[in-house]
Amino acid sequence: MHQRRTVHTLIGISALALGGVLATGSQPAQAQAATFPDVPDNHWAYSAVQSLADKGLVKGYPNGQFLGNRALTRYEFASVVDRLLQTIADMKSGAAPTTSVTQDDLNKIQVLVDSFKTELTAIQADVAKAQTDITTLRGQVEDLRQDVLDTKEIANKAQDTANNSYGVGAKRKFQIGGYIQARYFAADSGSRDTGTDHLLYPRGKAPGSSPYNGDYAANSNGASFVIRRSRLKLTGQVTPNTKYAIQFDASGVSNAGSAAVSIREGNVAYTFGDGNPVTNLTVTAGMFATPFGYILPSSAATFIQGERPLAFNEGGQGLFSSQDYDRGVQLSGGNANLRLTAALINGTGHTSNDTDRQLDQVYRAAYQTTDKKVGVGVSYYNGHVPDFTNTGTAYTSRKKELTGADVQFAPTANIFLNGEYVEGKFEQRTFFNGATQGALALTSNQFAPGNKIEGYYVLGGYTFSPAGAHPLTLALNYDEFNRAKSGTGSDSSYTDKNLGYGVLYSLDKATRLRLWYTKPNKVAHAPGAVDPEKVGLFISELQVKF
Repeated sequence: MHQRRTVHTLIGISALALGGVLATGSQPAQAQAATFPDVPDNHWAYSAVQSLADKGLVKGYPNGQFLGNRALTRYEFASVVDRLLQTIADMKSGAAPTTSVTQDDLNKIQVLVDSFKTELTAIQADVAKAQTDITTLRGQVEDLRQDVLDTKEIANKAQDTANNSYGVGAKRKFQIGGYIQARYFAADSGSRDTGTDHLLYPRGKAPGSSPYNGDYAANSNGASFVIRRSRLKLTGQVTPNTKYAIQFDASGVSNAGSAAVSIREGNVAYTFGDGNPVTNLTVTAGMFATPFGYILPSSAATFIQGERPLAFNEGGQGLFSSQDYDRGVQLSGGNANLRLTAALINGTGHTSNDTDRQLDQVYRAAYQTTDKKVGVGVSYYNGHVPDFTNTGTAYTSRKKELTGADVQFAPTANIFLNGEYVEGKFEQRTFFNGATQGALALTSNQFAPGNKIEGYYVLGGYTFSPAGAHPLTLALNYDEFNRAKSGTGSDSSYTDKNLGYGVLYSLDKATRLRLWYTKPNKVAHAPGAVDPEKVGLFISELQVKF
């Protein structure tokens, strides 16, 4: 007798005999009986299956068929018998509806059990193992769930710590940036070498301790390697509204002739509203770039020429002596095109504390078109210059009141033209300690009542392949600074004029090579002194931004 005939797969049997072996509902079992036309009459289990179906213990699929016509293994059919045994147990315990089960029915089930004893034993063992595996897996899943919860809690705590320490959102981590300018400079050889004139730049000797533009300083080598600037800047966003910035300057030279580290920036900024500084008011407190004009607050890493023009210079020789950064509080706001800035500062720059007990005021309005092709700005400075020579009752207030205007024009990605002008009252005439002094002196405390100044620069150039990997820029600049346009002791001798030109080449996106030459057209000197020889300065510089 064939013991593998047409019944169904294990999954089909599960739906047929395992899942639907009971006649559900409250109707009589006879009403639930069904025949299975696809089960052959000569199948050895036909009579048992038919009898059990008549009792409502076995049901077919919804279409009324047993869905056979496929050979089924003994193991698969034994699953039907196993499910029958579970059904009888459920009836006995009351977990399933009770139907009319006779002794004959039980005998038939017993015959099936005896015939599939081996398979039933294997099935029950598999079920027991499966239950054990499920229990183990359930425990593992619960452990994993707890681990996930613990990890999430730890992550939340770490996030809170990070938020409190470093900020929030995409900008919560602090950022490190900066640049290094490694420079070689060489001054032209002067034709005068009588007396001590050959030691004075621009009579053949270049400065090495302060910013320079080719026309003012002394006491250094005529050719030297220097670290022009080495700056490190840390910025971060503590909250969606609060940011901070710290900038260190570790230039290779200082006014004392040795390496020194100083702080150029150290401030905290709070932006109202949603924290967007473009559309909301921002308050900045601490040390920040002096917001006068266009080029003074600009980073030296973005300069085209070698140095700022004299009238906008941050060194000891220019109008803003060591005042590229100053201490105070600043308000700024506007929109994507218009920026308005107002600041109260000491007026003494980043090297000295305020001694005059007066706060300087700086105001600026700058507008830039949406396409970035045109930018214009106006600035106003109202303050005083400290008199460090008089610390007692003889203190003399020295007025510093300046007005500036600037324009930036870039009609194409290749062409650019910038210009800036400043004029006003500046009653401390720098570098000259009297009309009778024959040499250029580095004295900066000369009081000149009513002294008016005037300065400007023009810078233009052309960039080849500005969007390429190695843009090349050719540029030309001219600047002029008259320290005594009018007022007590005014004289045209106090005027510097410089012409510079050069090339910038980007080796990669972070590294730039600059070759620049500045030639004075006029060198400031004390009235009556010999007109200094006009000696040029060549700069070769490699800059890396990071």
